[in-house]
Amino acid sequence: MPSVKIVTDSSADMPPRVVEELGITVLPLTIHMGQKTLRDGVDVTPGDFVQRMSHATTPPRTSAPSVKEFEVLYTELTKGGGEVVSIHMSSKLSQTFRHAQRAAAPLLGRSKIIVIDSQLMTVGLGMLVTAAGRAAASGASLDDVVKLIRGMIPRIYIGFFVETLDYLERGGKIGKAQALLGNMLSIKPLLILEDGDLVALEKVRTRAKAIEKLVEFITEFTQIKRMVVLHGNTPQDVATLIEQTSLLMPNLDITIDHYGPVTATHVGTDALGVVVFEGM
Repeated sequence: MPSVKIVTDSSADMPPRVVEELGITVLPLTIHMGQKTLRDGVDVTPGDFVQRMSHATTPPRTSAPSVKEFEVLYTELTKGGGEVVSIHMSSKLSQTFRHAQRAAAPLLGRSKIIVIDSQLMTVGLGMLVTAAGRAAASGASLDDVVKLIRGMIPRIYIGFFVETLDYLERGGKIGKAQALLGNMLSIKPLLILEDGDLVALEKVRTRAKAIEKLVEFITEFTQIKRMVVLHGNTPQDVATLIEQTSLLMPNLDITIDHYGPVTATHVGTDALGVVVFEGM
């Protein structure tokens, strides 16, 4: 087993086979839907969540793993001299990173634990964690794993457009009046992650135009090592986006994935997004 253990949270939206193969530990966030409490990735999957949200009477919310959960995990992983690199969802979107920091602090005198704010979410975070897991499995030192991840963070870009502004309003990203007016005008903002926060880049009024803007976002990059199209439950939009992108970048290898429940609480189930990794 590698001496460097990799930890993340369930917002990373990683394939279970990759998590198992690389020995990555994933702490689940909790999804609160009315009176029900569900552990992300344990009690609910992306497909389940889309169905649950379509019947929900109250908007879902998430809560981070507790400080105690991190303390127990870090104590177990560092027994016998193990070292930990813990990589988490942007601190501007969740308390997870802060809880991990608080848990690691009292252990630092006797253990090596590095907690990293990815400034990312969903598959962007998953890319980092996968790279860290592969490096650790190949025998890389803790410092080398940290250096690799910190070098990748500014080279991963995420863009989304959302169908409704309600989720951004509930998350405190925009005001209630702004959300109401935006929905009345059918505004669909193109959002990007900038310094770890969701920022509106442009606003359009149709899904067709929003897809065009996502294509423009993608084609601004001259070198793309990996690109993933993310959606909740809109396969036709995915096909349109890939078709338009491929006309302009015919050699681009594009994969498709679903974003998970944690991301859906921020952008809804009808959003469409892309994750672009420029490479090192």
